[in-house]
Amino acid sequence: MNHPANFDRFQRIRSASRESAFAEAVVFQMLDQLCVDPHINDTVQFGGADFICNGSYRSPVLRRLATPNPQDRFVVEATSLDLDAVANRSGIPNEVEDGQGRAFSLLTHSVRNKAADKATQLANYDMPRVLAIASSHAGIATLFNTFAAQWCLVSNPKIMTPIGGGPATQITDLGSSVFLKTGPAGTIEVCRQSISAILLVSVHADRSCVCGILHPDPARTLNIRFLPNVPFIRITKWPIVDGSIETEWVIGEPEERLFRHQRVTLPELEPQGIVLSVDPPAVQAGD
Repeated sequence: MNHPANFDRFQRIRSASRESAFAEAVVFQMLDQLCVDPHINDTVQFGGADFICNGSYRSPVLRRLATPNPQDRFVVEATSLDLDAVANRSGIPNEVEDGQGRAFSLLTHSVRNKAADKATQLANYDMPRVLAIASSHAGIATLFNTFAAQWCLVSNPKIMTPIGGGPATQITDLGSSVFLKTGPAGTIEVCRQSISAILLVSVHADRSCVCGILHPDPARTLNIRFLPNVPFIRITKWPIVDGSIETEWVIGEPEERLFRHQRVTLPELEPQGIVLSVDPPAVQAGD
């Protein structure tokens, strides 16, 4: 067994916090399906980002034949949002509802806070750093999607109407932006440069759906070719000129990329292999 202490830690996490266990298990199998050869990176004694990956492995064939390039490495930290906090912040209860509509709030502030909590932990890696935020809340399909990713990047919009009349315009104060902040004299600056990209992962009974947010000026730039068909939103032109923020998706007509859940087998643990998995969450609304 290569990581007995980590295995014991995961078993404890699974008993104490199912959401944290979901985050680690789902993100690992997602990275495995992307063929980036994820390996456990953190240690029980010293911590660190959860996984280290290498984009040199673009397919199962290359995984066996390619020589890994150190410049293609990147780390991934998997984390989760507390279910009760999601319910309180969004106004959506964590239960399946039949045909009931309701007003709700997005999780932009919660995502920003999670990025702020993890920024220091990811700062000391000489490679790109990805933060994956997962949730299995019953309403997460409404809260983690391409629409939500845009507001996580530029913060929730506001409508400004001039006193005395005139055309209304859409503005933002960047109060909940994960990567932008206001600077002197109204300029727009970057923050949390230790995070190259954020993945929003909505966890369902048999699948997870993923979309991403790219930092406009990170300390280490992520090569998004290593995460093919994952839609990322980014700032179109950086630095920002005249206070006008333009965004774009790296793929046209973006939809969250779907990953079917599968058990992850670690054959080195036993001659017949050991299967690590977590019980799936309750069936989500719309499944």
